Amino acid sequence: MAVIAKIYLIRHGETDANRNNIIQGQLDTPLNEAGEKQARLVGEALREVPFDLAFSSDLSRAAKTADAILAHHAEVKLQKQEELRERYMGSLQGSSMAPGARMVSAVDETVENGSEFVKRGVRWWNRRIVDYARSLPPRETPYNILVVSHGGFIGTLTRNLIESRKVKCAKDVVIWKCFNTSISIIELGENGKGTLLQYGGIAHLEDKAVESNADEVDVSK
Repeated sequence: MAVIAKIYLIRHGETDANRNNIIQGQLDTPLNEAGEKQARLVGEALREVPFDLAFSSDLSRAAKTADAILAHHAEVKLQKQEELRERYMGSLQGSSMAPGARMVSAVDETVENGSEFVKRGVRWWNRRIVDYARSLPPRETPYNILVVSHGGFIGTLTRNLIESRKVKCAKDVVIWKCFNTSISIIELGENGKGTLLQYGGIAHLEDKAVESNADEVDVSK
């Protein structure tokens, strides 16, 4: 099966909220100094990838990370899309979580419904990635697509694509943590099915990344 595209899923760089284990959701928090450095490093790591297309969440922490990557690809215009935002966390946004906490004791109706969050990501993937890639003129080398989003979004989307058998894991690839500026790569075949080649790669980082992600706290389904 011919490979028609390689999709590079990148989580945004670190923010102070990440460092302090604060739930951001769709709050528009900026990169901190460490996050700006991470963005430059991931940009260097992806310097030689000939990107054809670039998407990012319209929240500044993702868009600024994408800008740092595209500093090496001046011919590629960034398309900012609301659909790539993190899960909306309602009244929980701005609150802190104890490190390692996974559950909220009561259902919070202000949080974006989990199934709707999944549907948002899958709709975006089907329309912007699969349908678009399959409409592109055939060529000998795959198209390269940059996507900069958020930890909760990337993890939820990737797990759902695998569970629904739209994507399979390559040998020895495991879905674990999605660190700041981590690189995940999916190869897309001409049949619309994909292979996860890498998940959460941070070989480009010089310093230890924040291990917890408050935005991935378990809430109502």
